[in-house]
Amino acid sequence: MRYGLFSSLRSLLAFLLILATAFGGLAVLSTSDRGTSEARRIEATWRVQADLVAERLEQGLLAVERELLFAAQSLAIQVPGGNPDAPARLLAAWQRLHPELADALFADRAGEVLAASRRSIQGADVSGSPWFARALSGLVVGEAAHGSRAGTGVTRNLIVAAPVGEAGAPFGIVAVQLPPEWTDGIVAGARRMLPNGGRGLSIRVMNGSGRSLHQSGPDAQGPEIRATVGDVEQGGVGWLVTLRPAETAAPALPLLVLLGAGLFAAAVGWLLGGWAGCSVDLAEALCRQEGQTRTVPFPLTRDLNRLTGSIRAAVERSMVRERLLQEKRAALARSRDRIRAIRSLSGSTCWEIDLATGKVVWTDREDEPGGTAPERVCDLAEVLAHVEPEDRAMMRDALGAVQAQHGSVREVIVRTRSGAERIAGRRLAFRLSAMGGAGTGRIYALSREYVEPLLIAPSVAGSTVGVERRSPGLARPRHEGALRRIG
Repeated sequence: MRYGLFSSLRSLLAFLLILATAFGGLAVLSTSDRGTSEARRIEATWRVQADLVAERLEQGLLAVERELLFAAQSLAIQVPGGNPDAPARLLAAWQRLHPELADALFADRAGEVLAASRRSIQGADVSGSPWFARALSGLVVGEAAHGSRAGTGVTRNLIVAAPVGEAGAPFGIVAVQLPPEWTDGIVAGARRMLPNGGRGLSIRVMNGSGRSLHQSGPDAQGPEIRATVGDVEQGGVGWLVTLRPAETAAPALPLLVLLGAGLFAAAVGWLLGGWAGCSVDLAEALCRQEGQTRTVPFPLTRDLNRLTGSIRAAVERSMVRERLLQEKRAALARSRDRIRAIRSLSGSTCWEIDLATGKVVWTDREDEPGGTAPERVCDLAEVLAHVEPEDRAMMRDALGAVQAQHGSVREVIVRTRSGAERIAGRRLAFRLSAMGGAGTGRIYALSREYVEPLLIAPSVAGSTVGVERRSPGLARPRHEGALRRIG
């Protein structure tokens, strides 16, 4: 028998793995560096854009802080011993110069608003605001207190506050409120500086406590790039700018390479599958003991041919075993028919007595067609209960003698007790023998009804008249089994 190019499964699988590794490696090597460098370049561009937005926010806050420090110096000069209306006029003028601001106010150390750009908040108490206590010791950027008169209706307003007076002992604070539109305007200006006007970018600004100060752009699902507004270690506000671009399509070249490699592998697999199908067909023919002279096609291997031979040998052994089993079944059926014939002709019932367990087994209804009658089981004590008490000892002695002397045969005649059974009040002849293996305790017994010998009527022959007796023996067999009559 001739084999193909690869004569074993090991060499065939090694070739397929080498082929798959080669094409997979080529695809990875040809696309990985280019895709990685491109992704790094795009990520660096987005990071620069996020830093630009954070820088514009920081510059806007620094401009507000410089203006606020200038106003604090002016109030420190005018308030002590000056005109009480001077702070209000200064704040009103400042409001006119910076219309983008929401409110400007001047409060004393107790938190009472002494002057404001709007008269509606004059006299309000801002001492409970979280930014007020910190503003007494230096410049601070916070949020308007929710529910205070100064922050009513502008809960998202930002507060930039600075102390007024000498360092360490200020006599008040000056603060300015930045509306939400201020942050939106700063981010909008930064967007105009980005490529394509920041189209497709989602920009979000959060303060140090995690509350959103600004959010614009579409709901992008790309990677998240972060930048911090100011250096927290150097007193910066610590705002967080999050930039999320839209998802970009993967480069087409890696997909094309992978698609080509997959199509080629599919074609190779299709060819190998066709050859393997032919090999399996040949293996099936070999199992039927056909195709012995056919050339084994690629890639039928020695392993598959050996497996086919083993299957064929197993089938042959199975057929031989099946034939032997059928012969044994036929012989068993013939033996069963002979036994049934012997039992029917002799009128005997065969019992199997197990002295170890005290059980008696026999087959009921001996005339059952086909010999399919089920076995019956009862206790030996139940059988002996139908025997006359005087004969029970004789029956037990016979059983013991047969058990003690393996292979011996004992005959005993016992009487049955009177009762409603059909065999009641009669005599039974038992023939006992231990035919099983030595020490098994199994005894086989044949039983049938026993009657006394009968005298034959006198006959006259010439001048000689005599009386002839029938030799003693058992009566004509009855076809009903003795054990079934007892039960």
